[in-house]
Amino acid sequence: MPTVSDLLNTIDTTYRNSYSQSQKIQWMNETQRQIFQSVKHEAPPYTFATIANISQYDLPDDCDPKNIKSVVMQRGMYPQYDYDKTNFWELQFVSIDSNRAIDRTGRFYSVVENSKLFLNPLPETKDEGLVVYVYYNKKPAELTINSVPDLEESFHELLILGCLERIARARGEYDDKNVFANDFQALLREYQKQYREPYPEYSTPKDMLPRRRGHSFVNNKGRRVYPDGLIPY
Repeated sequence: MPTVSDLLNTIDTTYRNSYSQSQKIQWMNETQRQIFQSVKHEAPPYTFATIANISQYDLPDDCDPKNIKSVVMQRGMYPQYDYDKTNFWELQFVSIDSNRAIDRTGRFYSVVENSKLFLNPLPETKDEGLVVYVYYNKKPAELTINSVPDLEESFHELLILGCLERIARARGEYDDKNVFANDFQALLREYQKQYREPYPEYSTPKDMLPRRRGHSFVNNKGRRVYPDGLIPY
């Protein structure tokens, strides 16, 4: 798969420039982060087990706390009910910075240090090993010279166009900047469309077969109709 180094070669071939590799990689990182904000990429659920007397747990590197959708916690150690929704709590989010009154026994989660999940109430010995599921939209990994972008390969051109637009803007070449920006927006719209409709839409088959006498069907007004005015018996 193409690496960032390959994308840089395409950028330099397309639009001669004297900007450093680190600067262009920074611009590609900015572009990819903006794309992931525009088109959400759901990550596999992150799971961890509670530890007695520990209330804070590290979040994965690709999890921005602002992109957490929900946190679900196991009620008890009953493996036979793992797939029963009644065996889980969906925890409410409470901001640490809010002035909301907090009940020590209330079940909720919060985020501290922008990287740790805080669980309330404090897990006790009887709560050790309960599974917590964190559902979130992931953020892309930082790009380096030899890394492969998280963005799908067929849309790597978005990173190229985003970088070219920034190069042209930095040089004051606004005609070129507008051309790159228009191409970027057109391709981004195509990406958004494909990502939001990941599966093809199949037409619904319509029954066109002739019906025998006495067989009923429903018309477009929802009423049952009988051919030739016959009533079934």
